[in-house]
Amino acid sequence: MTLQRTDGVGWYVRDPGTGRGGNLWYIEADRATRMDVTNPTGGVGTYFAANPGETIWQALRRMTPWFEGMADPGPFHPMKLDPGQYYRRIARPITMSESDTLWLPDTASERRYITGAQNQLASLIDDLRTICRVVQPSPGTLSVYGHEIRNLLILAATEVEMHWRGILVANGKKVKGSTGQYVALADPLRLREFSVHFHPCPDMDPVMPFADWDADKASKSLAWYTAYNGVKHNREFEFEQATLGNAFNAIAACAVMLVAQFGQSAVTGELSSFLSVEAPTWSMEDMYFPPQEGADWEPVPHPDLS
Repeated sequence: MTLQRTDGVGWYVRDPGTGRGGNLWYIEADRATRMDVTNPTGGVGTYFAANPGETIWQALRRMTPWFEGMADPGPFHPMKLDPGQYYRRIARPITMSESDTLWLPDTASERRYITGAQNQLASLIDDLRTICRVVQPSPGTLSVYGHEIRNLLILAATEVEMHWRGILVANGKKVKGSTGQYVALADPLRLREFSVHFHPCPDMDPVMPFADWDADKASKSLAWYTAYNGVKHNREFEFEQATLGNAFNAIAACAVMLVAQFGQSAVTGELSSFLSVEAPTWSMEDMYFPPQEGADWEPVPHPDLS
C-alpha cells in the first residue's frame, strides 16, 4: 500500500527541467536514494545522506545545485501512489512520459466493458445524427424539444449512471444509486474540467457536461441530469426539458466517462469522427508511475471512493 509521508518520507519524481525526463527517488528522513538505477549508493548523484542534526532537504541543498530559487521539496514531486499502483477505472497520465495522454494499466481485462460502452455511444451518436438532419444544432436551436430527443436523453443519461456505478463498485463502494454518492467521482476523475467538441456542429461551443457539478446540489447542479429525471418520470408536465441541448450534454457526459475511465484511446474510429474529448492537465504527483523492474501493476481503491 501507499506509504504515508511523515517528515517528507516517501516516493518522489525528480524533474530536472531539461526536457530529458525525470527519475524516481525514495526519500527518507536522513537519506535520498535514486531507485531507477542499479547500485545507487555507489553512483554519483544517486545517493545522498544527511549529517547528524541535518534534514535530508538541507543535505540536498548543500550537496547539489538542484534547489536554487526553490522551496522544499524543490524539483522533487511527491507521488501520491507507489510505483505501479493505480486506481481501478480511473485513467491518468504516466509520469514523465512524452505526452499527458490518459491511460489505464488494465484495459485488457476491461475489454468487454469498453467495447460495450463504445458500441452504446456509437448508437447514441447515430440517433443524434438523425435528429440533427432535421434540426441544425446551433445556439438558437438547442432549446428545441421532442419525443425522439427525450428518448435519446434518457438513454444517454442512464448510460452515464452505469459508468458512475461501475467506478464506485470497482473501488469497493456499496452503491445506493444517488447523485449525492455519484458526485464523489467529480474530484478523483476531475470530471468538471473535461470538454467535448462535436466536429459536425461548427456553430456549437465545446460542451463541459460536469462543469457545474456541486456536491451540495448533486442533482440540480447538472441541468441535463435534472432534465433527464423530469422527462423520464414526469413527461406530462416536464416535457419541455427534453431539449437538444440537454441531449448533447448527456452524450458528452457519456464520452467523458469513457475517456476518464480508460483514456483517450477509448474514443476510436467512428466515435472520433463525430467528437473528441479534451482532458484536464494533471499534476505530476497525481500521475501513475510504472512499476519497478520485476514488479507488476497493482490496483488500489481510491481513498475517496472506497
